[in-house]
Amino acid sequence: MDANIVKTFIIEMQGSLLKVGGIKRYSEDQIYQSFKSKPIKIITGFRRSGKSFLVKQLAKRLINENTYKLSNILYLNFEHYQLREINNPETLDKVFKLFRREIAQKGKMLLIFDEIQMVNDWDKFIRTIYEMYGEEIEIIITGSNSELLSSELGTNLAGRFIEFSLFPFSFKEYLKYYNIEIENEVDFVRNLDEITTYFNEYRSSGGLPEICTIMNESAKFSYLQGIVSKVILDDVIKRFNIKNPDIIEKILYFLNINIGNVVSFSKLGRYLKGMNNEINSDTVISYVNCIIKAFTLFEINKLDWKQNRVFETTKKFYSIDTGIVNSFDQTVRNHSKLLENIVFIELKRRNQKIYFGTLKGGKEIDFVTKESLNGEYTKYQVTVELNEKNKKREIDNLLVEDKFLQNCENILLVLDGKCENIKVQEKLIKQRNLIKWLLGIKYNHRH
Repeated sequence: MDANIVKTFIIEMQGSLLKVGGIKRYSEDQIYQSFKSKPIKIITGFRRSGKSFLVKQLAKRLINENTYKLSNILYLNFEHYQLREINNPETLDKVFKLFRREIAQKGKMLLIFDEIQMVNDWDKFIRTIYEMYGEEIEIIITGSNSELLSSELGTNLAGRFIEFSLFPFSFKEYLKYYNIEIENEVDFVRNLDEITTYFNEYRSSGGLPEICTIMNESAKFSYLQGIVSKVILDDVIKRFNIKNPDIIEKILYFLNINIGNVVSFSKLGRYLKGMNNEINSDTVISYVNCIIKAFTLFEINKLDWKQNRVFETTKKFYSIDTGIVNSFDQTVRNHSKLLENIVFIELKRRNQKIYFGTLKGGKEIDFVTKESLNGEYTKYQVTVELNEKNKKREIDNLLVEDKFLQNCENILLVLDGKCENIKVQEKLIKQRNLIKWLLGIKYNHRH
């Protein structure tokens, strides 16, 4: 690239940092607090989840607090067409040296490399400047592909980074986008009608930030299909050099319409075979892993809490976003499974390790989570409503013997339910309103 063009581009990008606006994301403070530490900050997540916006918000905050001069911030988004020639460590190093020489002033520099997986061997450049410039620089990286990031992170950058995961809008953030702030029970009651309306939209269209800017339902559907196509083409097929792209699309379809169901690879193989696709099980597993690495789907394993171990062969899959689920087949909507998906992503957002449980007679516990810091377990059941037909089943699933989980919490999340504590067979079942739980409204038991 021409040096003058690069210089002009960098200055324009600096100017764009001051113009960014919007809601504060849930992870901003956590990342901000890590800035006093030396390690590289890496933000990973699904395409269009708001990673670029988040790093720009952080940069603007640091500029406003006079932590960094605007001139000392290098922001490069490698999905920008003008940066297509910056695709290896050598060209990236030239840009960095030009920035230091002709734009940056005296003082510490903030370097932001957005969607860095677009640059081949990017980790070699990052490690070099990290070790060469040390205290002079702060580095932020974002990426939409865990395979391309993790392989490099585990080799050249091991022990040199802190990773943060970004998900689409939580429901609390979704409401905040529409200027509805819910902090307590009073706020909830006062805004109940609007909350209910927006939750139905959230369940249907999902929480990708840009979906909030689209008013027309068919336009939302078109946008989500475009996102899926972009992920399939760029983050899966091109990145992993997939030889059978049609099969990727069929796998993605099958797993999305079966979210929350127990799925075996043999069942998936039979589905593909029934659609005249001959493919061996190893390839099926490999293709599913490619989809997972693009942050499109998550898999969870069955936990046998009696043995306190994990069985790797039985899995459930959940989507990054319910809008994406609905973009595959709007005519087949299992509202209970969509609620499960929303709860699953919220648990991921809260840094929980997540499994599912199975009982005798085919019964299941939706989620068994493990707190990453203290190792405590919690069991969750999720349902649309609680009535005479399903009440016994939902509660009985939480009453399973928990020899290894004696202090395990039992939480029953009901979309239309009230909050109360229920004592059954000497066990405490915490029934909670699902939306209040999503919004972080604490249950205040009044005697």
